[in-house]
Amino acid sequence: MSAVGDAAGPRGRYAFLRTSRWVRLVALLVAASIACALLGVWQWGRYVDRHAAAEQVAAVYDAEPVPLEEALRSPTGPVRADEEWQPVELRGRYVEGGTVLLRNRPVEGTPAVHVVAPFVARTGSHEVLVVVDRGWVPAEVADSGGAVPQPPAGEVTLTARLRAAEAPHDRVPPAGQVYTLAPSQVLDAVGGVTALGAAADVPVLDGYVVAAAEDPATANAVGGYGRPGSKHVMNISYAFQWWVFSAGMLVALVVLARREAAERSGHGPVRRVGRAEFDEDLEVYTQLRAHAALPAGNGGAAGLDAAPRDEASHGPRIIEAVSPGSGAADPGSEDRAARPSQAPPSSQHGPHGQR
Repeated sequence: MSAVGDAAGPRGRYAFLRTSRWVRLVALLVAASIACALLGVWQWGRYVDRHAAAEQVAAVYDAEPVPLEEALRSPTGPVRADEEWQPVELRGRYVEGGTVLLRNRPVEGTPAVHVVAPFVARTGSHEVLVVVDRGWVPAEVADSGGAVPQPPAGEVTLTARLRAAEAPHDRVPPAGQVYTLAPSQVLDAVGGVTALGAAADVPVLDGYVVAAAEDPATANAVGGYGRPGSKHVMNISYAFQWWVFSAGMLVALVVLARREAAERSGHGPVRRVGRAEFDEDLEVYTQLRAHAALPAGNGGAAGLDAAPRDEASHGPRIIEAVSPGSGAADPGSEDRAARPSQAPPSSQHGPHGQR
């Protein structure tokens, strides 16, 4: 360390951190680090939620169907997270003419329209109005005005899986359509295409079901849904990536600050040059010195070598000669620079050695 750096100490060495340029840089990197850390926490939360959903699917998806009142804590719900995907068996009837369409829900990459209808299910001595996602048809069929399969009439035995209600949508859909499987909005859309009649007074399940089978089946069946997958492993990968980025921002800040401090104190990184470039620099220096008629000192070479050594002692202007084509420093370069006998031929013999 230089004398100035030793006297100032670490606090003086890093005084440049108080400059406006470095204050802005520190603020930027710290803010970016915090943002990356928060994004990691967000992805971790998504991983926890999706992992729990995947565990629930694995636990109940293939279970035997049970009556609706046995699957729920309350006959009308709400459907809770630990009750989702539970197979249930419902007996009752569909509301005639009550089919509505749920758009913009692709199925395994295929543009699709979900076919939704209300179902009046008997649960013991009571009835419950249940929203049923019966299946899907290609979007082009619905867009072209093709016939949408209607549910079977009369008494129906429905096997389905429970799902929690979706959040209501703030947009007003076209007649006969919905944007979300929120029971209240589905029934509002049904009321726009048919009269609910007596079903309007039936308690509504806070949730919906996804149909797996209908008995009797209809002639024009809708497409069914496959077993739900999960990509929760990707979320944990994203979380760790964001945390690595967060730590990287702080490491970069430390590296930049230490490098700046080293350069300001005269102990910056060594400049490495090839042998040819080193010899050329030394020859140019010798010619400039001869042109300026500077005294050579004892033997001529000692005074010549004093200046390069003085520059080397002040840090970032150090020059190391390396062999052409290699990254390693020449082991003898420092010796040649320090020994008077290694001075260029133009000054090697001094004033008494001229021929």
